[in-house]
Amino acid sequence: NTYDKVAGFGEENWHFGDRHVGVLSTTLPQDADPRITVYRDMDGLVADLDKRGTKHVYPDGGRLIQSFIRAGRIQHFVISVAPVLIGAGHRLFGELLKDVPLRLDSAADAGGGFAQLRYTVET
Repeated sequence: NTYDKVAGFGEENWHFGDRHVGVLSTTLPQDADPRITVYRDMDGLVADLDKRGTKHVYPDGGRLIQSFIRAGRIQHFVISVAPVLIGAGHRLFGELLKDVPLRLDSAADAGGGFAQLRYTVET
């Protein structure tokens, strides 16, 4: 679902420049967009990131973030808090196999009532 939103940006609003963009999907055709690499499973995605020597990734989309957490591939979180209490919806991190201890590194006023919290995963 996140890919559909990003693909709609078009060339004039493509914010990723020449950075590698990967999409984890079992349904998207592998040649859907020359700007992206489609991965069929998390193992293939992680193996390619390791092969590329990738040091930092920005996983976006609830299910992908959950997959990275379960794979132990998240070292830092930047969580933005909106000034709205939502009455229903999906859990941000879904079901986790175990607790993930975090250390708060910083908290900042992001303007407009938003706060940005930066955490490091403690191992």
